[in-house]
Amino acid sequence: MFRRFTSVIWLALALCLVLAGIAFAADEATKQVGLVIAFPDGTRHAEVVTVPAGATTFEVLQAAKIQLVSQTTGFGPAICAINNVGCPATNCFCNPKEFWAYYHLTDDTWTMAQEGAGSYVPADGAVEGFVWSGMDASFNPTLQPPVITFAQILAAPVLATLPQTGGMAWPTVGMAGSLVLLMVGLAMRRGRAGH
Repeated sequence: MFRRFTSVIWLALALCLVLAGIAFAADEATKQVGLVIAFPDGTRHAEVVTVPAGATTFEVLQAAKIQLVSQTTGFGPAICAINNVGCPATNCFCNPKEFWAYYHLTDDTWTMAQEGAGSYVPADGAVEGFVWSGMDASFNPTLQPPVITFAQILAAPVLATLPQTGGMAWPTVGMAGSLVLLMVGLAMRRGRAGH
């Protein structure tokens, strides 16, 4: 009896060590990237997102606590809308005067990205920024996100709430779900009334 109990204890310890090793390996295979998004109504979204080590900025956006609408193009994914600000996926470039400008934060200064969010792989601790911006005559963005460092985001993340204003907005998934439930309820009520 004692041998069986000892064997169970050793097996449990071995399993714990294996699971701890898997968790440690998983931690090494991830990174944390700061994300700063500025909306036209003056609100902002700032969070640290944990993603696989090889993730692109687009994958950071997909993992963030935002509503992202995108479209696949020949140049990679295009960002159509964030939190209902922008354009629908069916017409990602519906606004010829404004777009989601993409930046990298380097030494507390924003630098306009020279590649798309789907191509760039930010380092662990990097901060990537987006702002709904107009453009000048050379098609450069006219706005930048607020400068918020990685440490500042960690200390006080700011999560934007839905819906945002300032761009093209359409019903959210939650609203669509509510409409579906309402229609199902009405159909059931009619079915009962017919019996």
